Amino acid sequence: MFDEGDARACFVVPMLSRSQEKLLRYLGTFPDALSNAWDVPRSVSLPGLSEAMGVVRSGLNQPLNVLLDEGFIVVRVAHVLGGGSRRRQVYHITEKGRGWLAEHPSEDTLATSELTTNDASKFSIIGRERELEALIQLLVEERRAVVGGLSGVGKTTLLKAWAAQSTQHLVRWATMDPLSDAYALMQAWFPETTPLPVDPEAMIEHIGQSGKQVLVVDDLHLVEPRHLEAVQHLLHGLHAKEHTVVLAGRLPLPEGFDWPLLKLGTLSPHDAKEVLGDHLDEDLRLEVAKALDGHPMALNLYREGDRLPEAGEDIQAFVEQTMLDGLDEGALEALDGMVLFPRPLPAAMVPGASSIDELDERALLRWTEEDVSLEIQHLIRNVRRTMLDENRLMKLHQAAADHWANHLDEPAYAVLHLYHTMALDDDRFVEEMVERFDALMLEQSGAMAVIFDRATVQRPDQENLHYWAGRIAVHRQEAERARHHLAGVQSDSLRAELAYELARIEGDEQEAERLLQAQISGVSDLEGVRWLLRAAVQRIEDRVFDQASAVDEQKVQSLLNQVRLPDDLNTRGSITVSITLIQLTVALLQRDEARVQALVEGLEALSHMHDPIVLHAKFKASLAFGKETYDAHHEAYERAAGAQTTPFHAAVVGLTFAEHLVGQGHESARSIHASLPNPSAWAEAGSPGHRYAARWWYLKGHLDPSASAAALREAARCFRQAGCTNAARAVTERLHRVL
Repeated sequence: MFDEGDARACFVVPMLSRSQEKLLRYLGTFPDALSNAWDVPRSVSLPGLSEAMGVVRSGLNQPLNVLLDEGFIVVRVAHVLGGGSRRRQVYHITEKGRGWLAEHPSEDTLATSELTTNDASKFSIIGRERELEALIQLLVEERRAVVGGLSGVGKTTLLKAWAAQSTQHLVRWATMDPLSDAYALMQAWFPETTPLPVDPEAMIEHIGQSGKQVLVVDDLHLVEPRHLEAVQHLLHGLHAKEHTVVLAGRLPLPEGFDWPLLKLGTLSPHDAKEVLGDHLDEDLRLEVAKALDGHPMALNLYREGDRLPEAGEDIQAFVEQTMLDGLDEGALEALDGMVLFPRPLPAAMVPGASSIDELDERALLRWTEEDVSLEIQHLIRNVRRTMLDENRLMKLHQAAADHWANHLDEPAYAVLHLYHTMALDDDRFVEEMVERFDALMLEQSGAMAVIFDRATVQRPDQENLHYWAGRIAVHRQEAERARHHLAGVQSDSLRAELAYELARIEGDEQEAERLLQAQISGVSDLEGVRWLLRAAVQRIEDRVFDQASAVDEQKVQSLLNQVRLPDDLNTRGSITVSITLIQLTVALLQRDEARVQALVEGLEALSHMHDPIVLHAKFKASLAFGKETYDAHHEAYERAAGAQTTPFHAAVVGLTFAEHLVGQGHESARSIHASLPNPSAWAEAGSPGHRYAARWWYLKGHLDPSASAAALREAARCFRQAGCTNAARAVTERLHRVL
C-alpha cells in the first residue's frame, strides 16, 4: 500500500481492529514450518480459531478476510490432525504479518482479559472478568473452590482462563467421566509419571513429594457413586495438606463437597453480543443475545438466519432445532453414536470418524487439551439423549458393541465393548471374563467396577454378575463391597473362591485356611494340586527381604505333603519342579546350605545346567552362601536374567539381586533397581504380578528417601493384594519408623 501524497513511495502500516489484531497475534505463536506441513493442528482451523478467540465461527469471517486482503495471513487446505478424513481450510501468518507484530509489541495493545498460556497460545474470555477475579481471590483465601453452573455456561472456559494467568504454579488438570475413579485423577494429573501409587494415602504422599500443587477436577458431577467416597477422600486429603484444589461441575454436585462456591450464570446481553463477533449489526446481535439468554453454548451454536426462541421458550428447544438443522444422515448417525460415549475417545478410533469435521464445524464437539480425543458437548449430549427412544438407544448400543468388538486386544476398548454389551442386557462377554479379567483389571479397574455395579443393580438376581463384581472389589481391596456381592453368589464353588480371596485381603488366616481346605476337598486332583501349590507359594512369599522370616515352614511342608502327583508325565514333571522350588526357598530361609545345594542339583537333573530355572536357583544360592565378588555376582545375574523366557521372569531375577545389594548396603542397588521394569510395564496377572509390585515398591522405599512414605504405603497395599499379610504388616511397621 502506498501513500500517493508523498514524493517518495513508502509503506503505510495499516491499523487493525481489536479482533483482527487478536487473530494475528494468535497465529503468530505458531512456527513458520507449519505453513508447509502435511498435517496441522486443529488450532489453526476455523473451529480452533473460534475457541481461542472466544467468538462464534461466523464472527471470524470479517477479521480473517481483512488479514487476508492485507497479506498478513494466508489460507490453504490441509489435513487437520484428529479432524476426520476431509481436508479443511487452515490459516498461517506470513512474513509481512510477523513484521507487523514486530512493529507493535503486544504489551501496548492487548487488553487485560486476553490471557497468555505457558504453551504460547492465546486464550480469551468475554464477560467473565469479575468471576475470574472472584475465583482468584477465593483461592488466595481458601485454597479450594467449586465453580458450578449449567451445562455449557462456561465453567471450563473460566478455569482455563484462570489457569492461563497462573504464572507461579503449574496447574494440573483432570476431567472426570462416568468411568473415572480416584486413580484416574492421578493419571490425568501426572501423565508423565509411571508407576503411580494406588493406595489412597500413598496418592496424597506422592502428590506432595515435589511441593505444594495446584490441582483442577473438571466435571466432578460425573463421578459415579461407586467411586465417590474414594474421590472425596483424595480431594479432602489434598486440601488438608495445603494444596490448592479447584472443582467444577454442574449443580448440584455430589454430597460431601460443601466448599466455597462460585456460581456461574449466563452472560449479560452486553457481553453476550460480543461472543457473536462484529460482523452482524449491533442491534441484531443484541436481539440474539437476549433471545438466547446469554448462554455461551447456545451462542456458539447460533448461525445467522437461525430461528430464535420465542419468549418463554427454553434453551433446550433452541438446541434441539439448531443441532439437527442441516446435518446429513451420516453426521446425525455419528452424533447419536457419540451421545453414548462414557468418556472422551481418540478421534482416530471413534465410530463415524468421517463426520468429525462436519460436527466440529457446527461447534458440537468438545476436545481434550491436545485436540486428540473428543466427545459431544455436554449440553448437546444431554438434550439429544432425551430425544432418543429405547429402541433407538438399543440400536446405537449394538452398533457401538460391534465396533469395539474389533478392538478387544486393547483393554481401553475392550472395556467399552463390555459397557455397551451390558447395556444390551447381553452376558456373552461376561462368559469370556475368565480370559480377560486380569488384563482388564490392571488398566481398567475403575471402569470395570462401575460397569459391574450398574449391572448388579439392574439384574440383582444374576450371581455371575455378583461374582465378577466381587472379584473386582477384592482386586481393589474394597472388603465391604466384596462382602455385599458375596451375598449374591449362591454357587458353592464360586462362593468359596470369592470368600477365600476376601479372607486373604482382610488377613483372616483362620478363615482362609478353612476355606482352602474346603476348596481342596471339593475339586479334582489336579485342580486341588494347583490350589495347594498356590497356597504354599503365597506362604513362602509372605515376607520382606530385610526382616526375620515369619514363614510357617511346617505349614508349607504340610501343604506339599497333601499333593498327589498325577499320572501324566509332563504334568507330573511340572509339579515336581514347582515343589522343588518351594522347598528350595524354605531351605534358603533356614540357611541350610547342604539342603539348598542338593535341591539345586535335583533341579539340574530334571533339566540341564542352562535351564532358566536352574540358573536362577544357582544365582540365589550364590547370593546366600557364596563368597564371590560383586563383579562375579553381576555376571551371574546377567546370565540368569538373560536366560529367562519372559521379561517378567528376568525382572524377578533383578529383584532378587537388588534386594541382596540393599541388604549389603552396596551402592549399585539403586542402579539395578532403576534398570528394572516398573510394575505397570506389563500385564502380569494375579498374585505373581502383585508380589513383584510389592517388592519393587518396597525397594523404592529403601532407595528413594523423598518417596519412601508413598512407596511403603503402596508396597503394603500390593502385599495385601497378594494375600501376604505378614509382609504387609512388616512394611507398615517400617512406614511408621519413616514417618
